[in-house]
Amino acid sequence: MAKLFYITLKELESERDTLLNDFNDLKTKIINVENDVAKMKNNLNALAGAVQQSEKLIKMASDHGKDDDWVEDFYKQHLKEKKKKNKKWKP
Repeated sequence: MAKLFYITLKELESERDTLLNDFNDLKTKIINVENDVAKMKNNLNALAGAVQQSEKLIKMASDHGKDDDWVEDFYKQHLKEKKKKNKKWKP
């Protein structure tokens, strides 16, 4: 003759509570991971902007120095500053 097995209401409720706890824990972890991914994407965008700005400055510097025009610009600026300085000290 077959043996009968039964599950009590208390056992079913206990199993449900365990499953609900696991569900809620996993849901919280997913939310945390999604928040972390959003922060990482923001950081990635910021880094991409910094790289873009660096590339722009590198291009400007390389274009500016092609004909050694920076020497003339630097010298002109130096002369202007020297004139200003000399005017301040003359009585």
